[in-house]
Amino acid sequence: MWDGRYGIVVCTDVAVYAKGSARPTGGAGAIAMLIAPNATFVLETQRMTYMKDNYDFYKPNFHSEYPIVDGHISIQSYLNSIDNCV
Repeated sequence: MWDGRYGIVVCTDVAVYAKGSARPTGGAGAIAMLIAPNATFVLETQRMTYMKDNYDFYKPNFHSEYPIVDGHISIQSYLNSIDNCV
């Protein structure tokens, strides 16, 4: 639980793809949030979790740094997760 002090939350992810259609989508994603009193949005204490196995991003070959990617399944997975959590 939050005790009222200021805080910073930083989340990052890095993805490297092999040559092909997915490579331009690779890179780094990041978000940073300042946690403070009187914020413009409120974090609720309620939580919801939804999990499902999908083979949209996986590494079947441990000798390669590149994953197998299916962006259509990823997008559908994200949307399904939101629907199930709401």
